[in-house]
Amino acid sequence: MEKLDKLFHEDKEWYTKFLACRGAAAQRLLDLLQELLDYDTSSALIDRHRLFKALLRLSDHSKLYPTCFPLPALQHETLVAGGSFSDVYSGYLQNQCVGVKMMRVFAESDVEVVLKGFGREALIWRQLSHPNLLPFYGLYKFRQRLCLVSPWMHNGTIRAFLKSSPHGIEGLLSFILDMALGLEHLHAKGVVHGDLKGDNIFVTPSRKACIGDFGLSSIITSMSSVQFTHSSRNTQCGTARYQAPELYPAGQNDRRSDIYSFACVAYELLTGMAPFSNLTRDLAVIMAVREGHRPARPPSCTGTPALDALWRLLQDCWQGEPQSRPTASQVVERLEGGDIRASETRGGPDWDRALTSKFRRQLIGQLALPSVVELERILFV
Repeated sequence: MEKLDKLFHEDKEWYTKFLACRGAAAQRLLDLLQELLDYDTSSALIDRHRLFKALLRLSDHSKLYPTCFPLPALQHETLVAGGSFSDVYSGYLQNQCVGVKMMRVFAESDVEVVLKGFGREALIWRQLSHPNLLPFYGLYKFRQRLCLVSPWMHNGTIRAFLKSSPHGIEGLLSFILDMALGLEHLHAKGVVHGDLKGDNIFVTPSRKACIGDFGLSSIITSMSSVQFTHSSRNTQCGTARYQAPELYPAGQNDRRSDIYSFACVAYELLTGMAPFSNLTRDLAVIMAVREGHRPARPPSCTGTPALDALWRLLQDCWQGEPQSRPTASQVVERLEGGDIRASETRGGPDWDRALTSKFRRQLIGQLALPSVVELERILFV
């Protein structure tokens, strides 16, 4: 481990040699580093932050990424939904119920193009761990298609959950705070969601709100250069009713546009309706938003100082000038303080930071500490 310590502490000589690795040597190094990260998330043997930084930098330099393993057959497989860019299945792997989002890219060469387009982001997504973020098990291949795997949430989306189990204002405020906390963590890690809406917010077993499908918009952007099935061509990512005005006609998602979308989801939770539900066509919504119109204040959001303060917050999140909107941290601060005083959803933890690593270890059958000798041989011989 002495030589690896030099690597992790960025000894110039060893680090230069490390970053110069290419081809098969770089691929094996990436796989070994990922295995070290997956081996034991609480191990004192390795500095996880430095190890992940080394993994990310080698991936950047080599234009490679840890091996995308094939998934075995799903048990009790069920097609849940089909969309323009993906099909969603539920089923069991390693005695765990999972959700598998299969992207509509079929040719092996196309899969590689897409992976190169967002492989770096996927490495970051796997390291995210927060009570209000749906865990991301990683990228895998299933039936020659690229897929994203996460735990299956039996309570479904927050939209469906609230229809079957209505909540009072205190419960709704807790869900809104849950979302804000998850978004704050995403933004702190440099991740832009890009497609926040009620269908991407899930309810955990302990009935917390958690954000899923983060980063999916960047995947779809990467897919724009490859061949799709007929049904998925000429389809843009994002949902018009939740998108900020600066995204039209061809703006780029960022933290500020996420804040706008967050307020739209909060509005949906408060009213049970999507923003601009009175407008049937997306084009009409886009025109209204660009002209400065915003969702009208509903009767359900009046009558108390807390609701007055909440509506002021939503209006600030909907500001036409992106730089005038609050940050996610400021949203959390306002939800927790002042007149709103929302509290997090109570309940025990639904997962721990080792969840994604355990899943990968079980899937590829890793039982022992990865060979440090092999890693050093590649680097230092």
